[in-house]
Amino acid sequence: MEKRWGGNALLKRFNKQAAASQKEAGVNLESIGESFELYEFGEDYSSLITNGFLKDNSISDVLETYLGDLVGDNIFDFFGTQFPLLVKYLNVEGRLSVQVHPNDQVAAERYDCLGKNEFWYVVDAKPDARIYMGLSRDSSASEFYSKCKDGTITDILNVYHPKPGDCFYIKAGTVHAAEGGIVIAEIQENSDATLRLYDWGFENNPATRRAIHLDEAIDCIDYEKYKAAELYRPAAVARGVVCDCQWFTISVIPLKEKYAADSDDFNSFVLYMCTAGSATLSWESGSEEITAGDTVLIPATMGAYSFTPKSEGTSLMETHIRQLTEEDTYLRR
Repeated sequence: MEKRWGGNALLKRFNKQAAASQKEAGVNLESIGESFELYEFGEDYSSLITNGFLKDNSISDVLETYLGDLVGDNIFDFFGTQFPLLVKYLNVEGRLSVQVHPNDQVAAERYDCLGKNEFWYVVDAKPDARIYMGLSRDSSASEFYSKCKDGTITDILNVYHPKPGDCFYIKAGTVHAAEGGIVIAEIQENSDATLRLYDWGFENNPATRRAIHLDEAIDCIDYEKYKAAELYRPAAVARGVVCDCQWFTISVIPLKEKYAADSDDFNSFVLYMCTAGSATLSWESGSEEITAGDTVLIPATMGAYSFTPKSEGTSLMETHIRQLTEEDTYLRR
């Protein structure tokens, strides 16, 4: 997807290919900001499977056919035929707007969709790159509003100079932005509920103006100081489980030797993003080669499987959803 703040790193690093229709439409391949890896927004806008007997079938079709066998009975009970997560890669070369996402309750009431809790894993970052994450101190709605209006909002934003391997859990309500050359692997709720708060002055020029949602977002923002100990894992310690919440559980796996697992232990589908290197995925009846940039969906009824590294520095990001309870009824679709 072409974005004003995008670049060409996804095409070069992960060999992502633009569709022929995009090239014909004149999409700028030097400004690709997002690559949707696993998505499901209804039958007409859904990921296609790339291999096996289900090749070229959409996730929507497969989910409607296999139901809980694909995602897990507990998850199907809550989400039905809507796949609960959206998986992306981002390349932020320019400036991603200062934005916030509503929680599930607000999103359901106002936009008839899920909220947007998300997770960022930094795959690569240039020396001058920045991630703005939450507030550097407690603030108020009135101060925040004024600073967005006068262009000084970065004065109270928490700033990171990201390193490959850094992990950020972006809880709904957390103000965030990014700039300067970053490749990010993103896991999020299946939602596009984004409220733009400040657009680096582009909103002041009629030729570059995009919608600003500051007024409707003002009661969605967490105005407390960013809780880094709970929400941020620097690369030096980002191993094993790096995020565990009601929306997803995410682990970073440096694949130095064979990694064996069983879908029965998760009671959920399991997602793997290969963020570096390459590996062989093996199961009872076959195998598949994966490389950096690939995303694999393990069905809930898969059984035993394993990953064996093929190159040094191979890394996987593993995601599943924990068992949901009646306390999570606001997630039902």
